[in-house]
Amino acid sequence: MDSLAVFSGILYSSWPLGPLLNPNVAHSGLASGLEGRGQPYNWLFIAGDILSSLIMMLVCWLMWRRLRGNHDKRLLEFALVNVVLFAVGTIIDAALPLSCEPSIQKCPSFTHDHLLLAHGLFSIMAGVWLFVSLAILWWHRRHTVMLNSLLVGYVLFSLFSVLSVVYPSWGNLSQHYYLALCGVWLALLPHAVRRTAADSAPSNTNN
Repeated sequence: MDSLAVFSGILYSSWPLGPLLNPNVAHSGLASGLEGRGQPYNWLFIAGDILSSLIMMLVCWLMWRRLRGNHDKRLLEFALVNVVLFAVGTIIDAALPLSCEPSIQKCPSFTHDHLLLAHGLFSIMAGVWLFVSLAILWWHRRHTVMLNSLLVGYVLFSLFSVLSVVYPSWGNLSQHYYLALCGVWLALLPHAVRRTAADSAPSNTNN
């Protein structure tokens, strides 16, 4: 299960292949542009996101089966549901590739390009759902270095996002950092859920 999650995280962070397969978009546009219609090897990046998401849905199902009888089953289930929603949102997002990359082309506004609106909406919601899954487990186990580090990582991403408004050239760095952060969280999810479940398991010590 851990190896599946790690594989999913690696697939989700496929953007390092961009400079090799599509340097024009990789250096000038956002990572989502690599999946754009007509872009070389776009099928590879689309397949990577979809396969990553399907694997995470399988991982969540396997983890859910092991939660029976756990004291915090509902809390953990809620975290897993958010990961599944992230996976669904990512699949839909990947299945709606951009026909125009706003960061390197002059594109119609989202009021005219409904595909751009749908793509952006599902991308944002998927990110929110994944963050919620982390926030749920962090709130339950705030003393762990791993979850605190990941939360700090999200805080740094927020800082990078603000700075990218002032320094537009930072936009790619901010997004690549975010995708890598998401990939790390996907890879570590089974470990985090197991540790949380173990902490909440009833003690077998006799009084």
